[in-house]
Amino acid sequence: MAEHVYLNGDVMPADQAKITVFDAGLQHGVGLCEVIRCYQGRPFRLNDHLARLEDSAKTLGLVVPAQPKQFERAIEKLLAANELGDARVRITVTGGSVRVGIHLGAQSAPNVLITAGPAAAPPAEVYADGVGVVLSDYRVSSRDPIIRHKTISYLSRLTALKRAQQARMADALWFSDEGYLVGGSVANVFVVRDDIIHTPPLDLPVIPGIARKVVIELAADLQFPLRETRLSMQEMLEAQEMFLTNTVIEVLPVVVVERHVVGEGRVGPLTRSLLQRYRRQVREELEIA
Repeated sequence: MAEHVYLNGDVMPADQAKITVFDAGLQHGVGLCEVIRCYQGRPFRLNDHLARLEDSAKTLGLVVPAQPKQFERAIEKLLAANELGDARVRITVTGGSVRVGIHLGAQSAPNVLITAGPAAAPPAEVYADGVGVVLSDYRVSSRDPIIRHKTISYLSRLTALKRAQQARMADALWFSDEGYLVGGSVANVFVVRDDIIHTPPLDLPVIPGIARKVVIELAADLQFPLRETRLSMQEMLEAQEMFLTNTVIEVLPVVVVERHVVGEGRVGPLTRSLLQRYRRQVREELEIA
């Protein structure tokens, strides 16, 4: 079966999808994206993803041409065309043709691309045993205007992630230029210290992850103490537990940072409880078994 994509209003075979070579995403990396996990054909927290997309577009001067219901219908059609239930869906919105903006002084129509593939979540054993992470050699600046947004300018993060994968680790942890923990290359990070869950605050250069938001809500429901805290590297290394979040990996336990063992070197009770509660929340919200 040929893979299908959604492009600017139509679902079509991927090999028939075309955009201009002058697209701002191709020419300058101008664009936004959202990655959404679908369970049994239903997208989880789609409205939260679309709200973040819209907020970023307004901040960065881009245009999101579709409304939430249009995106919902597009994803439904795309999943059906690709015969997918559990899936990883990516929405990409670019700035459109640079030639329109430069030569005509007008706002180009953006390109909206939606792709879908298997969810590709980590295997069950890593949730039981935990994963390792490395420390990124790079730093992020609070002055970078795009750093808190899900843009398509991902080369630096992918470079760090590749290094982690070459070391057979799951991700690379980043720090701000002031030396505070920010997150992973493709995930938010949580650290348990003194039986309190900590996560970097949004006044640091942190992407406001959707799974991050869910975990904060669930911690409150479970009456687990949670604080948004600036953490130095030393404070991070003193963690009892650590985990990464995004909507594809859900809640992924971390047991090793480089050669440093986190806590007792096994998945901790708070992490395990939040993973179970996260998965239950998905089932309840989407009304699936």
